[in-house]
Amino acid sequence: MKIIGKSSLAVLIVCLTLSGGFVLPNAFANEIENLGSDIENKTAEIDGIRNKIDQYQERIEAYEGSQQTLANEITILENRVKKTELDIRHTELEVDKVELEIKKTDAEIVQAEKELMNAKDMIRIVLQEMYVFDDAGPLEVLFGNDVFSEFFDQVQYLETLQKDIGTQVDNVYVLQAQLDNQKSQQIDRRTRLVDLRENLQTTKRNLEHEQSAKDVLLAHAESSEAKFRTLTRQLREEQQYIQGQIFRLQEALQKRIDDGGEDAVIFEGPTVLSWPVAGPIITATFHDPTYPFRHLFEHSGLDMAVPTGTVVRAAAPGYVAWARTGASYGNYIMIVHANGVATLYAHLSRMDVVADQFVQRGEPIGRSGGAAGAKGSGLSTGPHLHFEARVDGIPNNPYNFLVN
Repeated sequence: MKIIGKSSLAVLIVCLTLSGGFVLPNAFANEIENLGSDIENKTAEIDGIRNKIDQYQERIEAYEGSQQTLANEITILENRVKKTELDIRHTELEVDKVELEIKKTDAEIVQAEKELMNAKDMIRIVLQEMYVFDDAGPLEVLFGNDVFSEFFDQVQYLETLQKDIGTQVDNVYVLQAQLDNQKSQQIDRRTRLVDLRENLQTTKRNLEHEQSAKDVLLAHAESSEAKFRTLTRQLREEQQYIQGQIFRLQEALQKRIDDGGEDAVIFEGPTVLSWPVAGPIITATFHDPTYPFRHLFEHSGLDMAVPTGTVVRAAAPGYVAWARTGASYGNYIMIVHANGVATLYAHLSRMDVVADQFVQRGEPIGRSGGAAGAKGSGLSTGPHLHFEARVDGIPNNPYNFLVN
């Protein structure tokens, strides 16, 4: 029967003490430390960019609070371009920082796993030795020692081991919790990295629109303050015309439904909208704070980026209110539906319907346009369809009506 020697017990106690803090190779520990320094440097750089972004935002807000002139609008757009360029740099740095954090967390996970494995191995070894000690009979333990006093020393060592093993078990629980937490953080960081990269692409698209918005505005105002005032007046009149006409046309449609006309059954139930174009990328949302011309007017719908000439379809059954050309919308079509709902399709390169024409859901009504400076594009900075949903003439968020 094997009896634990005094030297073996001493070694085990030392191992248990050291195993609470597993020491990594210097190169590995240095890697974690270097990554931590890189993350701190990125954070400082990000903070610096953030301060510059805030300064540009303050300038933009100051000009937005001033008189609405062509010069001020151009200054706003120029500052928005500079701010967006910094937004892009800020996001790129955030991406770099998260990638560094992921590498650092990977290293920390390896560290925690090794510490955990080391602690478990120490506990296993000690338990095996303690089992050998317990399995020996009292006489074997007593007379197996050359010196009688060593027996009592061995018992004392055993008691110490029992206390230390309890501490080591607690350490295992702590290490396991740290490991689980680090793995959870890693999942969150990888998700954030995906979101940041998507935001980066969106911000780059915003920059393209803002860079062309200045040229578009100057072209429409012909670089003249007087022409700019005429343009802003036309924009207001266009909105007033739409709201006034929709009320009249919706009353007429409601009368047809109430009279039980041949199309009345089509309009029964709530009004839901289908997507007017297939697979668009949304480049501006309802009341989008990044919309280049927001100081002139709120963005009242969704901008759906699609190639010029894409087929545009009616979002629901209804009657065409008009197909006309306006100052900001360019070529645009309005369709009235049941329940006070109307839809608007703007920046069209072609209009294939006429006023008072009945259209079915999904029926082609025209082709998309929107290329800056192209005929029928209106105040547009790139190829897309501007789509609105209105209730009693008031613009609503189209997402409240659109179905997949």
